[in-house]
Amino acid sequence: MDATEETAATPYAEAIGPLPVLRDTTTHAPAWERETSRMGVADSAAHALFRGVDPISPGTIFAKQMDRLPHALVPSLADLSSSITVVRRRREVGYFRRFSSFSEAFHDPVPATPSALELVLPPPYLLPPDGEEPPAPYLTKARDARQGLTGYLVGWHQGEYSSCPLALRGQYYVKAPQWWPDYEVPYGVMAEPPLVLTYAREELRRGDPAAWSVFRAGWAVSTAVALLQAYDERRVVLLYPPRLRDWIRSVGATNIAADARGEPDDEVEGKLLALLRLLDVLPHTPAFVERLTNRAPSRRDRAGWVSVILEVGREGSRALVDEDLAPYELPYSTAVTEARLAVPNPWGAAVARRRHLVRFPGGGDVPPTSAYEPGHPASTPPEPRLPPVVLPRRGDNAERSQRVPRRIVAADALGHGDVPDHRFDVLHHLPPRGVALGLANFLGVDADELERYPAGYLVSALCHLVVDVSQGVLSWCRTVPEEGSTDLEGLLNLVGRRALRDAFTRSLPRVREGAEDRRRRWSEVGDGYPEGPPSRRARLEEYPSGWGR
Repeated sequence: MDATEETAATPYAEAIGPLPVLRDTTTHAPAWERETSRMGVADSAAHALFRGVDPISPGTIFAKQMDRLPHALVPSLADLSSSITVVRRRREVGYFRRFSSFSEAFHDPVPATPSALELVLPPPYLLPPDGEEPPAPYLTKARDARQGLTGYLVGWHQGEYSSCPLALRGQYYVKAPQWWPDYEVPYGVMAEPPLVLTYAREELRRGDPAAWSVFRAGWAVSTAVALLQAYDERRVVLLYPPRLRDWIRSVGATNIAADARGEPDDEVEGKLLALLRLLDVLPHTPAFVERLTNRAPSRRDRAGWVSVILEVGREGSRALVDEDLAPYELPYSTAVTEARLAVPNPWGAAVARRRHLVRFPGGGDVPPTSAYEPGHPASTPPEPRLPPVVLPRRGDNAERSQRVPRRIVAADALGHGDVPDHRFDVLHHLPPRGVALGLANFLGVDADELERYPAGYLVSALCHLVVDVSQGVLSWCRTVPEEGSTDLEGLLNLVGRRALRDAFTRSLPRVREGAEDRRRRWSEVGDGYPEGPPSRRARLEEYPSGWGR
């Protein structure tokens, strides 16, 4: 921003008059009268919005927007936009004039990916606080307005959005594109919408290629800045979707991290690239999101970030996960690795004590020197070859009972994060009597205690129990136990009925807590929980990313 541009903008209270007070309705009409008497704003799209939302008292709608703009400035006529008649804060002075110059020179179609050539404002983009930043609730409400099938791209200053009837929103606001969910930030991310949405809203509504090109590049820069600020302030990495990360890389970490002279900041650039590389490693699956949510079910934003730490070495900066997200194998920090070794689980402790597997007579993993057939231990005859199984022809009733059942083969063992608890929520309304009786007889527990839980909870907890036991058995099988049967007996006791009963009963409260939190989030969306008619469930599954997961 040039010095001439800064002096050309005057505080609204000095140039026009006092700002309206939202809770003092007596100030609305006089403030609106002063606003309409300004030069060049009578036919603006901003005033048409105020009159369209409330034709009787547009001053009240005007007050709702100006209540969020205490630092509003009156720009020069060259910098005056039709979408908003003021400049929200001092660092945005001159933006509309720059965008107009860019739009006049833009004659190409919208490129496939954004680039630094479409950035209207020059660097730096990582600016220190100036006291004019929007509060976090304003940014959160702007993000909420973009969600769902009828979402709109709304600026954080547009406090009148909630007062606009649903039938009229398409006339005054920018409809969120169909591709927007692939580039949306997680809940709780304080990323400001691009400035072009504020000062060229009408151009975006008309589908202007220049405006949308600037919007994409500005969104990539804004989200990259939020990613860096989240690490600096909270030591977390925000779980951005893959396509949004592609936009950030397309604009360029060098350009985003540039200083006021346009020179790249190697430290900031290395930090941004390290965070992006870690995001490429983290799984972007519902199971991983469920794993994060279970760590703090009461926090709606917990599914959108992971605690990380940045290490700088000879090979540059490297971001490492700084919280234990087992069973996922991720690039963990040294503190997490040492904590795992210090407090091993019962299976891990038992496996650590047994380092050699007795595979041959006499012990050891080397076969004796006597003659043996390859693939079989010494003195062990090879297994006889079984005759081939001939399956009966279709319709052969005589041999239908002799059909060979199919084998279920798993390529790899599942982890706790791979158990889709949310898929079992549809069983919540089913009576658990049959499932509870079967589990009670096997585990030796009271059936009345299990009947307090719906069938979905029992099935989900049973899946986690199977995973827990299978992981321990798999870890033991991959090692070689020492001679003796003491440790082996301890390992086998872990899969006994008493151990299974304890593990199962411990899983139930966690499963119930996670399911109740999911039900609460589904109810906040407004479409209810997925226990309704099949048509509703099908519609919800069609848009899984936007329903509180």
